[in-house]
Amino acid sequence: MRRPPRSLPCRAPHPSRAPGGGHRRPAALLAGLALLTPSVAASMLAPAPARADNPTVSVNNLRTGWDAAEPNLGPAQVSGADFGRLWSTAIDGAVHAQPLVAGSTVVVATETNHVYGVNAADGRILWQRALGAPVPSSTDCLSPGTGITSTPVLDSTSGTVYLVSRSNDGGAHFSAHALDLATGAERSGWPVAVQGAPVNSPGVPLNPTTSVQRAGLLLLGGAVYFGFASDCGKNPYVGHVGGVDTGTRKVTLWSTEAGSDSQNGGVWMSGGGLMSDGAGRIFVATGNGANGGSPPTGPGNQPPAHLADSVVRLGVNADGTLAPKDFFSPTNNRDLDHNDLDLGSGGPAALPDGFGTSAHPHLLVQVGKDGRIFLLDRDNLGGTGQGPGGTDAVVGTTGPYKGIWGHPGVWGGDGGYVYLVENNGSLRALKYSVDGSGTPKLTSAGTSPEGFGYASGSPVVTSDGTTSGSALVWTVYSGTGPGGQNGELRVYDPLPVNGALKLRRSFALGTVSRFSVPATDSGRVFVGTKDGHLVAIGRTGT
Repeated sequence: MRRPPRSLPCRAPHPSRAPGGGHRRPAALLAGLALLTPSVAASMLAPAPARADNPTVSVNNLRTGWDAAEPNLGPAQVSGADFGRLWSTAIDGAVHAQPLVAGSTVVVATETNHVYGVNAADGRILWQRALGAPVPSSTDCLSPGTGITSTPVLDSTSGTVYLVSRSNDGGAHFSAHALDLATGAERSGWPVAVQGAPVNSPGVPLNPTTSVQRAGLLLLGGAVYFGFASDCGKNPYVGHVGGVDTGTRKVTLWSTEAGSDSQNGGVWMSGGGLMSDGAGRIFVATGNGANGGSPPTGPGNQPPAHLADSVVRLGVNADGTLAPKDFFSPTNNRDLDHNDLDLGSGGPAALPDGFGTSAHPHLLVQVGKDGRIFLLDRDNLGGTGQGPGGTDAVVGTTGPYKGIWGHPGVWGGDGGYVYLVENNGSLRALKYSVDGSGTPKLTSAGTSPEGFGYASGSPVVTSDGTTSGSALVWTVYSGTGPGGQNGELRVYDPLPVNGALKLRRSFALGTVSRFSVPATDSGRVFVGTKDGHLVAIGRTGT
């Protein structure tokens, strides 16, 4: 799969285009750029790759959640009387995965192992496919069972949807599927069984009985990658990253806890996707470790065998196997383990490269349950205890605030902002800047007056390029009931006023799923729900 240069997001934050795919830079876009720092503005003016709808969780492989090609989701349109629910289509099973959008088709997958292609304009089901009985859940997290929990990924070039299912045919097993976008038919040679022992942990195979594939899929360099954690903490388990070559269908696995079947370290990330900023580079965050599962003090470029409570950069070897190349783990990782304060409750999100400086051109934001917000250098993550006096060797730390189950959303206009949804807290806006010594930093700039309950979703940002005044922040509120009842899609203005983020509108969704992420495309917003619906919101007639 051909990728844009690493200095740009997969779906770059500057796609104002003329018909037919040509690029134009209208006066409004240039005015918006004037509000940015020079380095950010320069990066926004670089050539943009072609638009690819909404093919992956949180818009692009950087997991910014920034859809910058939505002029029809601006404040004026969203405030109009004709903006609201367009349709709601009943489907079989709860939806924990983000919907995908390709042209006029929305793809949605459910916990009962059903996959649907739905007409984006009117909600008609175009095709559907059943991929086997789901596995009954041993906990109440995903009850009554687990089937397709993670967000699939779309190869727009071949029109193929890749996904991972968990099925029950007398025992649990995982399968990687490749479906035709137009018909839902399985591609020849698929599905592929995901099984076996990790390359770094021979003799300790993936345990499908206690594992769940939660993190969103990544398509990179002709292979699809995915992460495993536990079925809501059921032991014994360890975290894994798996991959399938889309040509040869060869499977590879890597363990977060080499040589162990019980030291945890799940790749969970509240459904956030495996992140990549270029060829052969994959970033994941891991959860709690058990019995020494987190790293000891040591440099980032010498990753140890046990990598719980860490941000890990994996490299893809020439033979397709995976190996850790760099890592960061907080110096108090053992306390995080003991107190169930996973770093890996949050997924990593890269900031577009214009946000960096010459000393730190490639930045990453990592959040977790203890409420700290780490700003990391993607080329030098920092290891454990490598800062002055054995402190964290990070670019910056903000907070602590309330814990976060999810991943950030990014807005590159107006100087740059990062948005986070706190657990039983608020939507928080962080302003990007540099300090007096020229080091990047994130500073809390405002919060929403409205609260967000446990299991609310991660934010996405829509805009018309970097035009100031065109952006909005979208989030799924988890509702007033213990099971996600009375959930809402909330939309906020991006810039705090007197420390407060303004709620522009909200839309009822019914019973919502944990950590739900909306999809945006062509002036519409799509959300899958726990009570078995795909909901579309937008302007009448779009």
